[in-house]
Amino acid sequence: MALNFDKFAQEGNHFVNELARSLGHPEETGRTSIVLRAVLHSLRERITISESLHLLSQLPMFLKGVYVDNWKYREKPLDLNTREEFAGEVEKHQDQYGEREFSWDMSTEKIIQTVISALNKYVSKGEFEDIIAQLPEDLKGLFRESTEGK
Repeated sequence: MALNFDKFAQEGNHFVNELARSLGHPEETGRTSIVLRAVLHSLRERITISESLHLLSQLPMFLKGVYVDNWKYREKPLDLNTREEFAGEVEKHQDQYGEREFSWDMSTEKIIQTVISALNKYVSKGEFEDIIAQLPEDLKGLFRESTEGK
């Protein structure tokens, strides 16, 4: 079976366009891509490698590429225990990836929830429950609120 990279790119562009609309800035697909990357990279740093592999198995190819970009093996997940610490990690990644001074007109916490909610399209409720089980109580709430109704 040949890989159809045009199809992956088309699916990825559609997903980012939808996410940009959900974030209230449909014209900001470049910045939306950075936010998506920042949230996914913060999540992968907070969960175990084995849980990351389970999550990856459910993501479409275009999101797999974003998720694994510049991934470094870490024996133990980062110690991000609160919503504020997780949001700070996302903001750090946004800055690192070149998105520094754009006003999203919403909190970083709401941005994270919007990105996680968009992943509901691909990630099963059971997988989200497994991820949530690894998180400290304050972060569990952030992710539960993002996956409700799944």
